[in-house]
This record gives sequence, C-alpha cells and structure tokens, in this order.
Amino acid sequence: VARHEGRVVFVPGLVPDDTAEIEIIADKKNYLLGKIKKIIEPSPDRTQPLCRHFGICGGCSLQHYAYSAQLKWKENFAAQSLRRLAGLDLPLAGIIPSENIWAYRNKAQLPFGKGSAVGFFKMNSHDVVDLQECPIHHADFWIIAESFRRFAREKNIPIYDEKTHKGILRHLVIRKSDYLKEILVGLVVNCREFGLRPEIKRLTEEINQKLQTYKIVSVVANINQKKTNKILAERIDNILGSGFITEKIGGFLYKVSLNTFLQVNTPQAEKAYSKIKEWCGAVGERNRTASPLDAQNERLALSVVERCRSVLDAYCGIGTIALSVAEQAAQVLGIEEAPQSVKDARRNAENNGALNVRFIQGQAEKQSIETLGAPEIIIVDPPRKGLAAEMVGKILEIKPQKIIYLSCNPASLARDLKLLTSVYKVQDIVPYDFFPQTTHVETLTLLEIN
Repeated sequence: VARHEGRVVFVPGLVPDDTAEIEIIADKKNYLLGKIKKIIEPSPDRTQPLCRHFGICGGCSLQHYAYSAQLKWKENFAAQSLRRLAGLDLPLAGIIPSENIWAYRNKAQLPFGKGSAVGFFKMNSHDVVDLQECPIHHADFWIIAESFRRFAREKNIPIYDEKTHKGILRHLVIRKSDYLKEILVGLVVNCREFGLRPEIKRLTEEINQKLQTYKIVSVVANINQKKTNKILAERIDNILGSGFITEKIGGFLYKVSLNTFLQVNTPQAEKAYSKIKEWCGAVGERNRTASPLDAQNERLALSVVERCRSVLDAYCGIGTIALSVAEQAAQVLGIEEAPQSVKDARRNAENNGALNVRFIQGQAEKQSIETLGAPEIIIVDPPRKGLAAEMVGKILEIKPQKIIYLSCNPASLARDLKLLTSVYKVQDIVPYDFFPQTTHVETLTLLEIN
C-alpha cells in the first residue's frame, strides 16, 4: 500500500521500504491500483521467493518478504484493524511465529484445469496454474498431484468446467497426518458414481512407492454435482481404506475425514489450544486408567479435581478445542453445523474417553437458550465472516464469565468485539501466524465480563 497525492494506491508485489517506479493501471472510486515497472531500491526486507510460480499463482503473496518482517506486519495489521474498526487501542501480545515457515500446511485443495492441469488459481482469476511445486506443502503432495494429473490425461477423464457445469474432475484434495505419516486423497467429482476403482487402487500402490515420508492410506470420491464454487459436498464414497487419517494434537487422537475442518498448521493449532486451555482456568488431573475403548492408546478417562461447571464450544468442528478443554469443566457442549464433523467429533470424544463432552448438530446461533444452557465459558472459532448477529445476541443474553474468541479475520473480529465490549472487557489478545508467506493472521482473544 502506497500513497499518491493523498490517495491510497494498492501495488501488488511491493513491500514496505521499497523504492519503485509505479504505473497507475486503474482509478477506482476510493483508491488507485498500480503495478511495479521498476524496483529502484529494494527494501532491506525484500527476499528472493522460493517458489518458481510466485507472482503467477494466487496463493502466497509474501514469499518475497523476510519472515521477521512478515511477523511485524501481521502484528501491526491486527492492531490497526482493531483500532480503526472497533476503536480498541489495545496492546497485543507478541505474535507467535510458526515453527515451520515452509511445508507447514496439512491440506491442499487443488482445482483441475484445462489439459488436466492441477494446481491453484492464477491471481484474480479462475484459470489454473499447472503447478510443479509449492513450498508451503510437503514435496509428497506434488508427487501425488503429478500422478493424478498424468492419470487424468491417460484415462481421458473430462475436466469440470464451472461455466458449463460439464466434466467430471473438479478438485484433488490431499490431507496429511504428521502423527502416523498418513495421507488421505479425495477426488471431488461431478457425477453420481465414480468408477475406475481398480485403476485408482493400482495408481495408489505406484504412488506409495515414490513417496518420501508419507503413505496414502485412503482414497475417497467426494460427489459434488452442485453449481457452486464450494469445493466439498457432503457425500463421500470410499474407494480405498477407511476414509480418514489419524492426527494427534495436545495428547488427543483425532480421526479426520475429507470434508471436515482442521486447522492447516497443526503445531500452531496445538499452541493456540494450549492457551485456550490455560485461559479456561483450573487444570484437572487425568485418571491413569486407560479407556476400555482402546487400551493401546493413551485415551484416558477424565477426572477433574477443580473445574468450572460448563464450557460451550460454539463452532466445534471435529472437537479439537472441546476435547482440549475437557479437563477444565464438568461438562463441555460442542455445536457444529456440518453433519460429518459432528460424527467425527463424537467418535473422537468416545475414542479419547472424554465422557464429559457431548456434541449436537446445528447452527449455534439457532439453538435455544435452554439448549445452550448457562456456560461459564463460551469459546468461538467462527469462519472468516465472524459471528452471526444472532450469536452475539445469544452470548450477551447468556453472559458467561469468559469468552474466548479464535479469529482468522481481524476485520470481523473487530466488528464483533465492538459489540461484545458493551458488556465485556478484553483481557488479552495474542496473534498467531498460522499462515506464513501469506497476509493472513489468526488472533486469540480473551474477554471477561465487567
């Protein structure tokens, strides 16, 4: 972002302290859009991008910016958003850097394009860049992508066209587990039934011989015949394996399906969940009797010596936060809209012996006050759009002692905090870098009732 004659100029590819010659290419109502013609003097923080596709692919936008500078920028961005949009001039805790700044993502959603291209969309378009690498994903992902690219071409499988709604292959989705080094592959297809099962199984065997670190343990077809840009649909058909992988976070084991939510940076998620657990207060003790459900794993029944009465996890996904705080409360209720996520969450609670955690399917904001109960702590981890107005209203009606808000969008967080701080006081805000090489920043906020 630069300024020219008092007007804001957005210049893709420019970093703070660059000196450059800029060409104005568009004059919008509230800003100008420019492009770099020449870097006259590069910023001390300008670096060489690691990826050969940088500047073409619309994924990473900060690879040319030193990581230490990225962290400062994100911390300032979060603080400025809260100040500008919510009028909150709050000191933020230092941003928590990512343990890994490359190959940190545990999931890739790769659209198919013309000529069986597999990759990401070009910047500001839906044309697919046929990627040969992506350094924020593990190299094994690209062995898999190349194999399915070749398979689609050899079998002449029609590629989905979002304009005509014709064709079969829509996306290749890859998820990995660092705990067991497992990979789950999903083919998102525009058809009622996906054949080629024997061929897919043979292809998987061939791929597993090439992989360096991980192993494909399951392949599924995700049947998505809707005219939508939403990548995943509900229906899953197993082609190979169980349809899930197993990940370990904070001592708990989680079964993860293709179409459920899991934070893409597992070590960072573990740090954030640990902080949430700390903020929930009293720490319980684990009964050292193994769960009869699975004596081979440390999935232990919970026995709490000092705890709050109840915790509500309002956007619980597969139960990662709910289970993380199970030792802190007599009862934990998780609410989740996606049916498969609720199914996985219930299985995860059972397998981990978390007998004081239960889940219901639905939108948290649509639940009655009787269903939500009177939790002492409400935890929210909403999508980028933030909390629904109804949810803010429900929280202010229930008046829990604490609200813990994990946000992936400082703008929607600021909007919601502006409403919540009519009754609550912000006690702490901690930014986390879940997404190195991008402009995204996660923030964890603790509010306590005045």
